[in-house]
Order: sequence, then structure tokens, then C-alpha cells
Amino acid sequence: MTKFYVKNLCLQDGDLQTISGALSTRESKEPAVPPWVPESRSSTDILIEPLKPRLFPQLMAALLTCWVNLASGASLGYATPALPSLQHPSSRLHITENQGSWVAGLVMLGALGGGVLAGPCISLGRRRALWLTATPLTFAWLLIALAPNVWFLYIAHFILGTCLGIIADASQLYVSETASAQWRGALGCIPVLMFNGGILTCYTAGAWLDWEKLALFGVGLTLPALLFPIVLPESPSYLVAQGHIDEAIGALHWLRGATYDITAEYQELLYCEKGPGVLKKLQGLGDHEILHPLLLTGAIRALSRFCGLRAILCYTQTILLSSHSSLDVEVATIITGAVQLIATLIACVLLDRLGRRKLLIASQAVMGLSLVGLACYHYYHEDLRSTRGTLVDWLPVVAIMVYIVANSIGLGPVSGIIIGELVPQRHRSIASSITGAVSWLSAFIVTKTFLDLRSILNLHGALWLYGSVCLIGVPFVYFSLPETRGISQYGIDVLFKANRDHSNDITETKIGQSKPLMVLKAQTMKTSICNECSTQGSEISSSDNISV
Repeated sequence: MTKFYVKNLCLQDGDLQTISGALSTRESKEPAVPPWVPESRSSTDILIEPLKPRLFPQLMAALLTCWVNLASGASLGYATPALPSLQHPSSRLHITENQGSWVAGLVMLGALGGGVLAGPCISLGRRRALWLTATPLTFAWLLIALAPNVWFLYIAHFILGTCLGIIADASQLYVSETASAQWRGALGCIPVLMFNGGILTCYTAGAWLDWEKLALFGVGLTLPALLFPIVLPESPSYLVAQGHIDEAIGALHWLRGATYDITAEYQELLYCEKGPGVLKKLQGLGDHEILHPLLLTGAIRALSRFCGLRAILCYTQTILLSSHSSLDVEVATIITGAVQLIATLIACVLLDRLGRRKLLIASQAVMGLSLVGLACYHYYHEDLRSTRGTLVDWLPVVAIMVYIVANSIGLGPVSGIIIGELVPQRHRSIASSITGAVSWLSAFIVTKTFLDLRSILNLHGALWLYGSVCLIGVPFVYFSLPETRGISQYGIDVLFKANRDHSNDITETKIGQSKPLMVLKAQTMKTSICNECSTQGSEISSSDNISV
């Protein structure tokens, strides 16, 4: 029987006090950690199940703030239905195939600039960055609709890409920092989900609208993004880092619900030190605790681009036409967008159940095999002519669908949320700029060089190349990426630092998800909480290690 004695803790009749963290003071050689950091769960961790943070306000904050992702996602999907319309003889503007590749590629090149600007913009506030980006996004859509020549299309798509680069990181950080640990994986898929929703919306509208009307449709899609963020709170992590304590407490209450005890989470945010200045951030990039997660994040985001997704999405119709698929290419394009959206919804459920590593490994393996299968179909294309009208005609469509589903369940969402999973809070703005630049430069290279690779290696050679990158990513993730499911903000902050200290003969601190204790009212000055346990000698003699 293990007994706990809590001294000097006065509980009034009718009061319900919340004590955060596991209450244990073991004599060990472990380094001192804040008293509110829970150790691994044992039989003495919980007397009464704690209240859980409300999901609904967190969900609404993520959806409304990420509405701009919907409009920005439409810019990603615009090229697929618009390029055939722009190349049609009856179009007001007529562009060549090479000019079309620049229209598609300049979005990625603009996103490279946006990725570099993401850090400074995010340092102004995650929500504010998303809100301010909606204005140039609206202007870019109008510029496309009114473009008198192809140069205006170039400029507009570059602006769309710049907004995309900022939005991608700002929205991911906002959701990661406003979501509670148990919902961070599911809610972390919402930015990608909204991007994919925008792509599907643009694909569907593009089946009936030409390139001019489709751009005006993009204007209407963007306008709500100018209003929604105004009514939502800023990220509590950002507010604490800026010293706005009262606003941070208000934001936590808004996001978690009025009845939820935010003590433990608030203390974790206070413990995470304020971010240094830009010069010190750059000087600190050589530190192990930032260099390791920075390299991992950049590598995963580069892998997500060199797998060829942007090229395949931009040139889906071209690939299907080359495959002589029996399915109408416009219908297949809409189906592709719908499959991508549904698969991202599935990822919202699986990320917090299976973890990041398992989904990432399985995703890349399936993506690689599906691309290899599609490449083999194109390589033996001439030999399969006699099978026209059979199920073999559906192989290209099925391979593309499997590839997109695998990406949307694993590599796509994980490469997005990883910036808030691995990088400590005080380094996230500079890490967003660096990894964002790497990510969008890779996307530009893939999108712009697809037609060149197709002419040099043929279509099957380009697909084999993309498939090889996917398969190479499997052992890389297996051996280098840690699992971060359920780790709190404090745990993320010290994850790599703890691993480094462990390698220097310092015992690694166990970090887990906060599980508050509920202690009922007591009439006496000493409250005894008893629990059957095989461990002896666990006793608390003072309230110094208790956070109320």
C-alpha cells in the first residue's frame, strides 16, 4: 500500500482542486525537471479521471483560420484545368506548352520566396500572418482573370506561390500550437485537408468554367479568409513568447473550454523560454537541439517534393492521355481530387492512433510501388495494345489513385505537421524559413523539369525516378525519425536535448502527456490518497512539488 501525504494544502469544503502531474519524489540521479512534468503513467497517477479539453473550439479555430488554405489550395489545382483552356484556339490568351510549364512552375518558385518570408511573417503572429496573406491572394486571382498577356499570368502565379509558401507554414504552426497534445495529430491534418479541398473545388469548377471565370471563382473563394481570423485567438505559445500572459490565458480558456484546468499546459508554456533574436537564432543553428530536428524536417519535406506529387497532379491529364486510358480525363481529374480529400480525412484518424513513423514508412513504400507499376505499364505500352477495352486500361488511373491515397494518408500530412512536432518553439520561425525554402525549391524543380525528364527519359523513366525516391525514403525514416505522437510542447522542446544528454551519461528524462490529478475535498489538514502498488516508499512530505 503506497501512501501520499499532502501537507500545507488547504482544501475548503466544496472545493475541487486540480493537481497537475505525477506526484512522486524518487531519490535518483536524474536531472531536475519542472515539477509539473509528468513521468510515465503508473497506478498512482490518477485518482479520478480528469476533465478533457473540448475538441469543438479547437476544431473551429483550425477550420476557420485555415480557410485561406482552401483558397490557396485552389491555386495549386488551377493549372490542371486551366492549362488546356489556355491552350485552346478559342482562348483570349493562347499559350504554348513551354509557357504553360512556366505558369505551373512559377507557383512553386513563388512559394520558394514565400517559404523564406514565412519566418519573419510568422514572428508577427501565426493568425496575423494568415489574415494578412489573404489580401495579396485575392489580388493575384483578379490579376489572372484580367490578364492581357502571359506576363500577367506569370506575375499572378508568382504572387499565388508566395502566399502559398507563407500560408503552408503559418497554418501548420497555428494548428499545432493551438491543439492539445491528444488532438494534435488529427487537427494537424486540417491545413493539408483544406489545401486538398481547394484543389478538388478548383478541379470540379474547372470542368465547367474556362480559365478566366475560374480565376473569378478563386476571388470569391478567398474573400471569407479576410474575415474569419478576426474572431479567433492567437496561438498561446506565441503570446507567451511575446510576454502577453493575460492574452495567452484567455486564448487557452477559449480553446480548451471554461471548465478545463489549464494550469499544467500554461506552466509548460512559461517554461519554454522566449525565442532569441534573429542573429542569435542563426548563431544557434549549430546546436544539436536545433540542428538535428532542422535537418530531419528539411529532409522529410524535400522527400515529399521529390516523390513527384506536384508534377503528377499538375500533369494528371497529360499522363492519362499518354496512357490511352478509357476513362475521361476531366472526370479522372475530379476523382483524383476527391480521393485526395477523402484520404486526408482518413489520415486525421490514423495519425493519433498509429503514430507518425508507421504511416510515413507505409506511405512511401506504397507510393514507390504504385509509381513503379505505372512506369512498367508505360514501358510495355506497345505490348498491351491488344488488351484495349479490358481492365488493363484502368491500371493507370488505379495506380495514380493508390499513389495519391498513400501520399495523403502519410507523407503529405506528416511532412506538414513535422515542423511543429520536432522543432522547439523558440526556433520555429527560422526553421520555417529554411525548411520552407528547401521544400518549395524542390517543388519548383520537380514541376518545371517534368516535361524535360519526359523528353529525356520518357514518361516511364521519369516515373521510375520518382518511385525510387519514395523507396529510398523508407529506410531513411525507419532509422532516423523519432515518434512524436502525444508529446507535449515541453516534451518537444527537450526531446533532442534529452537525447544528447543521454549520450553524455546523463539519464534521459521521460517525457509524456500531461494527465492532471483530481483530488476531492478533505476535512483534515492531511489528505491521504491510498492506492495498491507494489512500489514502496513513494511519499510526498511537502507541497513544493505540487502545481495547483
